[in-house]
Amino acid sequence: MSGYGATWRDNVGGVREKVSDAASSTRLPVIILRRAIVAIVFYLIVKHFFSLTTKITIDGLALGSLYGVVGVALVLTYKTSRIINFAAAAVGAVPAITAVLLSTANHVNYLLTMPIALVGGALTGIFTEVVVLRRFKNASRLIVTVVTIGVAQSYAALGFFIPIWFGERASAVPKVTTPWQHLQWRSSRGEPLVTGNQVFAFIVVLALSFSLMYFLKRTRLGIALRAASENGERAELLGIPVNLVNMAAWGFAGMLAAAAIFSQAPIIGVPSDATLGFDTLLYGLAAAVVARFENIGLALLTGLGVGLLIAGSVAKYGDYSWSNGLMLVVILVGMLAQRRSRSRAVDQQASSWQTVANFRPIPLELRAVPEVVRARVVGLAALLGLTIALPYIVSSNYIFQLQLLPIYGIVGVSLVVLTGWAGQISLGQFGLVGISAGVVGGVVAHHNPDFFAALALGMAAGAIAAVIIGLPAVRIPGLYLAVTTLAFGYATQFYFLNINYWFGKHLLPASFASTIRRPVLYGKFALEGSVDGERTFYFLCVGLLLVCMLAAASFRRQHSGRVLMALRDNQRAATSYTIAPVRTRLAAFAIAGAICGIAGTLYVYDQHRVTPGNYSILASIGVFLACAVGGLGSLMAGVLGAISFEAFVLFGPHLYGALGPTWIAVIPLLLTGPLLIVNLYTNPGGLAGWAFDKRDDWLRRIANKHRIHVPSLVADRLVEPEPTIDSLEELPEPELVK
Repeated sequence: MSGYGATWRDNVGGVREKVSDAASSTRLPVIILRRAIVAIVFYLIVKHFFSLTTKITIDGLALGSLYGVVGVALVLTYKTSRIINFAAAAVGAVPAITAVLLSTANHVNYLLTMPIALVGGALTGIFTEVVVLRRFKNASRLIVTVVTIGVAQSYAALGFFIPIWFGERASAVPKVTTPWQHLQWRSSRGEPLVTGNQVFAFIVVLALSFSLMYFLKRTRLGIALRAASENGERAELLGIPVNLVNMAAWGFAGMLAAAAIFSQAPIIGVPSDATLGFDTLLYGLAAAVVARFENIGLALLTGLGVGLLIAGSVAKYGDYSWSNGLMLVVILVGMLAQRRSRSRAVDQQASSWQTVANFRPIPLELRAVPEVVRARVVGLAALLGLTIALPYIVSSNYIFQLQLLPIYGIVGVSLVVLTGWAGQISLGQFGLVGISAGVVGGVVAHHNPDFFAALALGMAAGAIAAVIIGLPAVRIPGLYLAVTTLAFGYATQFYFLNINYWFGKHLLPASFASTIRRPVLYGKFALEGSVDGERTFYFLCVGLLLVCMLAAASFRRQHSGRVLMALRDNQRAATSYTIAPVRTRLAAFAIAGAICGIAGTLYVYDQHRVTPGNYSILASIGVFLACAVGGLGSLMAGVLGAISFEAFVLFGPHLYGALGPTWIAVIPLLLTGPLLIVNLYTNPGGLAGWAFDKRDDWLRRIANKHRIHVPSLVADRLVEPEPTIDSLEELPEPELVK
């Protein structure tokens, strides 16, 4: 290690580092003063708006230390892997929960269990990087990000059993006792201000964070980590072992997460979810975005500020709804404050984030072959026949649930357009569906317009919301849009669809119990009131799904679709051909938002009301995972993935419900955890990649049978041997199809 560190530091970057150190020593007091002024102004504004007391301030800072550490872990793994690490908290949660339960269940001294949390968190992070993430080293950043969700779900499944193994009830939150829990500092009026548990949490978090900053600044491995974060390929050329650097980053991230959870357990209790939930991730992401995914100290400081906002909003409004909506504002402001100019290396990283597998259609040379024509007709007929027969096969009690399947398929179409073709990662797609549902639900409940007018209104609402959320993508595409859409999904569920706030008061129905009646189309087709009416509404949803798929397929074949994919693959090259990136991306957002508007309108009529829980962030994450597993490069695969996800949610418990409540909770985690990781490792392009490979093998056999030369199929399998000095004779001509 000393060899590569000395080589890189002295021979390559010596002069640059001396200049950088001199500049840093000059600018450091200015940076500290500027951040101190900003922090003071921020605190005064928050104190005035939320009427913060000293106790609420200290409670908020104690809670914010957890979010700050999650933000630091996100920054650390991003600096080496250039991904959103959805497992930032989960990698440290399992050892931290184990250590805390040793104290609560087996009565081991709390302080003695701390090394288990710290060492276990580091080992868990190293294990995750070596065993899982390293297998996806050459995969697109999209796939690696999905893998981190699988890692989080895997640790959640493991964390579900830990309290059971210790004899604790999974639903109970055991009380954690510490040697200093009775220490309290009270105000002059006798009100407790600071507890010993809070002081311990501050000491642990700050000590580890500042130790990490010293490690990155002063040690050779830390300097190597900073170098690898700039350009991994160049770092490898300079002799830096990137694998060791990645392992160290994940190890430190796991240790930080474990330390934060362990020190927070006496304050907020033992987490029941090893992932800490996506809301904790959202707060950590807000801190990381403000820190530009670069500055560890700023991420920690911003996390403390986020904690103040949450504590103040909960004290004023009584729940987390307002703070969840406020995170969207924090993230947008943090993005707008960043520099617009980007280097070529950053563009390359953004392109690797956007890259998804593309699948070609059946070659023109084989489309008229009888076997191919027969297979296409039989496949489409079987799929269409199953779709038509479903409402007649299942019990009439399940027709209501069947209607949700094509609605989720429409959401899948929007994800294929936005993520698969435009390269813009959306983790809050149901936020767009929810906005459309809220607008249409309020108008229908109050004015009862024509169905198709309501459908047009929903499409317009979805398109406008998508364009507004997509504006930051014009500035910083890829990674940051994933963060923005995640925050937008939370804001939609908890703020925009909350009747206690401005948007909900003016647009939503008067109450959640308001009944929205389905109309009678053309005075003939009733959409409710009987089993036949429910079937008619199901076929209406299926028909609109087919319309969306045909429209999306037509868009993909046209010039606009090809321009969109060219911009996705290489923005600089596409811009040189006079392609306008702003207009093209916003058009993709508008199309995807309009498709979500159709889904939102149908959802309102299906549910007869606007229920915020139907548009949750879990639904957005789930449908995104399903489409990624199915294959975002294929329209049919993305739609089938979204439909399969909802079918599993609706009908899965009927299949494995007899296993007991424990397995009912764990089986979905196993499917979206270990099985998801294995599937993405074997099929990087999703299940569609496997299906298209099998299709191409069959097409090659058909081509050989009919003696048809298909260049596109030959190019996939033709591998010419490398010429050698001893073998200069002419190579034999290859077969038409191998």
